[in-house]
Amino acid sequence: MELYLSFAIFVLLQAVVSAEIYPLIQNPLGREPVSLNGKWNYIIDVYETGFYSYRYQETDSGFFKNQKPRDKSDLVEYDFDKSPLMNVPGDWNTQVPELIYYEGTIWYKKTFDDPRKDKAGRLFVYFGAANYEAIVYLNGKKLGKHVGGFTSFCFEITDTLRDIQNHLIIKVDNKRRLDGVPTVNTDWWNYGGITRDVLLVETPKTFVRDYSVQLKKDSFDTLAGWIQLDGSEKQQAVTSKSRKSN
Repeated sequence: MELYLSFAIFVLLQAVVSAEIYPLIQNPLGREPVSLNGKWNYIIDVYETGFYSYRYQETDSGFFKNQKPRDKSDLVEYDFDKSPLMNVPGDWNTQVPELIYYEGTIWYKKTFDDPRKDKAGRLFVYFGAANYEAIVYLNGKKLGKHVGGFTSFCFEITDTLRDIQNHLIIKVDNKRRLDGVPTVNTDWWNYGGITRDVLLVETPKTFVRDYSVQLKKDSFDTLAGWIQLDGSEKQQAVTSKSRKSN
């Protein structure tokens, strides 16, 4: 016997709760994402000269600009394309023997082309985790910051995207913090790096960002739930069908 269940849900767009980080997209693996896993260029930045000015203020011309020295007298003293490679996902402490006890900042860079099948759609970059603080840039523009080494986060990159040669740069800092996990005085190591998958997730202009579906209370044949849409069509009727076979 087959039982068909259907329900209609009135959905609303939930407001973005943070200016620095986009609300997490659920089920990214179900959206046929493009993986950015693999070899990434990296630069060790012990003194964070790629992020702070000599006055220790956030600079607007740091490593995230992906500049190239024009000649030997140029003060651009880094070059991602000539830097070593590291596996992502993975921590730096076990990949590079010299970094086994390193706490501080490392910059990562990955270059990619626009993978969208529908150029009218949207594109997000999704990080499974980066330990511990991550600041993300695309083509020199700051997308935002995420703090916490064990949770996923994502950013929309549609308006910053180029057709080819997009450079995604991430500043990852694994220093222990008084308000972090672990705290400063701890008995386990805070391995640093981009430690889980990095994905490019394509969506339509309006898409299902989050949802919950379960049996209605005290019922065995009726579904209840909610859906959050993200996009210009803020209110829609959505129909979902489920089939159960005995």
